[in-house]
Amino acid sequence: MLAGQPMPIRRSWLRTLGWTLAMLALLVCAVFMGYSGEYVVAGLFGLFGLAAMFGIGSGSCTTECPVCGAALRGLIGLKRCPQCFAYGKISEGAYYELLPDFVNEVPVLALPLGDRKQMPPLCCVCGVPASRSEKLRIIRVEFAFDLDVPYCALHSAGADLDSEPIPGKGKAQRPVLKVKSNAFYRAYVQANYRMSDQREMGSPCVTEPIKRKVFSVTAQNL
Repeated sequence: MLAGQPMPIRRSWLRTLGWTLAMLALLVCAVFMGYSGEYVVAGLFGLFGLAAMFGIGSGSCTTECPVCGAALRGLIGLKRCPQCFAYGKISEGAYYELLPDFVNEVPVLALPLGDRKQMPPLCCVCGVPASRSEKLRIIRVEFAFDLDVPYCALHSAGADLDSEPIPGKGKAQRPVLKVKSNAFYRAYVQANYRMSDQREMGSPCVTEPIKRKVFSVTAQNL
């Protein structure tokens, strides 16, 4: 599941303190709401408090991207590098890049959709050569468009269109395509982003976030 050189993990005690205070505050709120008879609200506070425990663990750790060397923090689950977009995760006390053939059970590998949206001729679920495509649609206040996503003959409904905040742009959102296959994910990044700043392991850095708001895209080379 993991590739490349392992990167050492360091704990940020400031982030650990922040997560600990957040957990304690949420659990105190849960107890208070429970005594007040608001059991549903108390349960929600309790769940958020338990979730904060993960922040105390992996969420308080920092490392560097094994592909481009960018600083990473909040290493909970699968982590996407904000500079080169390579995904990785913690395993056996170190941080690794995912192998090209990694396939997740649900579509979570999030591809920010730039101005160019050339779909690689690979199945977005398993990474084998694609033979057909399925149309996805997303409508938000900032944008709306259709996207034809490639699949092989064996898979279907394995991708999702979503949105995420644009770093440094306040509440502004950008569209993302979430897929299961890391092979498809990597091929898309290589096909759609500049190669001018390649690192030692060959992953491209990304270009400026998207500017267009309404567009329609079809899969290429299918």
